[in-house]
Amino acid sequence: MLNKILLCFTLCFALNAQAKDWQNLFDHAQYQNAKISPDGKYLAVAVLSQGKRALIFFDSKTMKPVGSAKFQGRKEIGRYYWVNNERVVITIDQRDPWLEEPITYGELYAVNYDGSRGELIYGYQAGEMQTGSHIKKKKAIRGWAEIIDRLKEDKKHILISSTPMSDTGERLPTVMKLNVYNGKITRKLGTSPIPFAHFITDTSGELRALTGTDKNDHRLLYLRRDGDWIQAPQDLVGKSVSLLSVDASGKYLYTLDNKGQDLTGVFKLNLEDYSYKSVYTDKVVDITNVEMTTDGRTAYALRVDEDYPSYLILNKKAEEAQTFKNLLATFPYSKVNITSKTEDGNIYIVQVSSDVDLGTLYLFDKKENKISALFKFKPNINSAELAQVEPIQLEASDGQLLHGYFTAAKSTDKNEIAPLVVLVHGGPHGVRDYWSFSSEVQYLALNGYSVLQVNYRGSDGYGRDFAVAGHRAWGTRIQQDIHDAYQWLIKQKKAKASHTCIMGTSFGAYSAIQSAVKFPDTYQCAIANAGIYDLELMFEEGDTQEVAFGLSFLKRVLGTDKAQLKSMSPVNHVEKINIPLLLAHGEKDKRAPFEHAKRLKAALDKANKGYEWFVVDDESHGFFNPENQKAYMNKVVKFLDSHLM
Repeated sequence: MLNKILLCFTLCFALNAQAKDWQNLFDHAQYQNAKISPDGKYLAVAVLSQGKRALIFFDSKTMKPVGSAKFQGRKEIGRYYWVNNERVVITIDQRDPWLEEPITYGELYAVNYDGSRGELIYGYQAGEMQTGSHIKKKKAIRGWAEIIDRLKEDKKHILISSTPMSDTGERLPTVMKLNVYNGKITRKLGTSPIPFAHFITDTSGELRALTGTDKNDHRLLYLRRDGDWIQAPQDLVGKSVSLLSVDASGKYLYTLDNKGQDLTGVFKLNLEDYSYKSVYTDKVVDITNVEMTTDGRTAYALRVDEDYPSYLILNKKAEEAQTFKNLLATFPYSKVNITSKTEDGNIYIVQVSSDVDLGTLYLFDKKENKISALFKFKPNINSAELAQVEPIQLEASDGQLLHGYFTAAKSTDKNEIAPLVVLVHGGPHGVRDYWSFSSEVQYLALNGYSVLQVNYRGSDGYGRDFAVAGHRAWGTRIQQDIHDAYQWLIKQKKAKASHTCIMGTSFGAYSAIQSAVKFPDTYQCAIANAGIYDLELMFEEGDTQEVAFGLSFLKRVLGTDKAQLKSMSPVNHVEKINIPLLLAHGEKDKRAPFEHAKRLKAALDKANKGYEWFVVDDESHGFFNPENQKAYMNKVVKFLDSHLM
């Protein structure tokens, strides 16, 4: 069935298989997703075309292209969904001329598989000059759309939330039923009582619950009762609860929560008597992800990441759950995700990724019990030549168990210990490092540098206590955890003293400079990109403090003690830095405004401390443009070579 496209993709696999210019690790993925139509006749493939994301439609039997969706100018394809057998709804991304990374303004576009009837169905440019009731007519809406439910029972409509535009996105969203052919709003189902709302429907597509975030950064739960939103008792669920699904009976609401416990697990709320109890919690880590049925309505599997990704099947009788279980057996030690399936359940599109593969998509014919490779996201990268990532565990100096990952340098003699890069993840809260593909890690390893990644205290995924232990400890305990992991690696003879550089982006950049201050004789150099260097400035500039709950968040994780903030701000202690620095930043950064880099630069200049400088005027938080990434990483390797080799 796939002979022609498989031939094309096979050639792509072979092309450049022996390439040694590893800067192509930073090229955007050539192929980015694939989804099959409900009737199985067409395949929608997201591809990179002339530097922008486009959508190509193929006949699934002949694999001949039958249509496409491409945008002119600065717009490109974002996420996309089959809403019936012929029509796809697409979120539009846009590249503003002053910014490399595309952003979305909440617009929705719909098109048929043959490229016909393409129309902007939601957004500030979608209006028509019409008379009569605005409920029944298409009109321009200055807001952001989020698809709540694709309403598989209704071939003409989808359910969306529409949030009026604002600088911070905290206006109240309204739920609407939107016609996917003409963009008319046929029904409004009410407005959320709280901003940043996430809605869920039941197995029939009916609204049942929402969570939103208040100004104190607490998650609140509301339940749908007779067309109204009723707030659940505030002490019923945890302060960070998130919604999963409503069971087929409509009686139970499943959530992810840590109510009354340290780790986040699955909970079940009885919607009739409000009883709430834990269903499953892992012994070591929070639940990372939940696999949902392709209609988005039912959770059927959980993923946890103590080391490698592992899965727990929730409903073994469900069709998709059974198929997913078989796929896990086919692809061990991998992340597996079903992107789409046919309505009859015979054909599945499956995405598989690992530490040496950004992603490969497969077509699984359940009826024939046959799986065929469609394409790799980056076909010109030979996975066999990449470095494998090893999960590690260690005790910090105070006995706390820490998890992380070690990637041995690929091109080093086995009898030698390679120089090391301690690569610190950003955040620090709400994120963590995973066993996964990283262009940055692979590039360093292929250029002769081993890489250490550690999930220090404050990282997500290891329970509430572990996360809170990093609060108000950015410059102290967190940096000690990173230091302890490096010392442990030396004892394991995987690294050696005096041959290590610390590096990171965002909070990782902060760690690099703060570690140079706190441990002036430990690291031989530090590399910092898009860093935060003055903690007091976070309360004055940047998009975090602009959001309603942003100040509450900053006060909770940083505190308000000015003396402590000054003591943990490396900009105030540059006289202690005695190692070479490489500082990089994007001038359009809103998360860590460029002012941080300028203040650090000024302090270094005043103290007569040397550094290298790499600034890009049209990048935001980190570098998005592949050419900027390549230039930056080329500079990184040259910097490392000059100070570690």
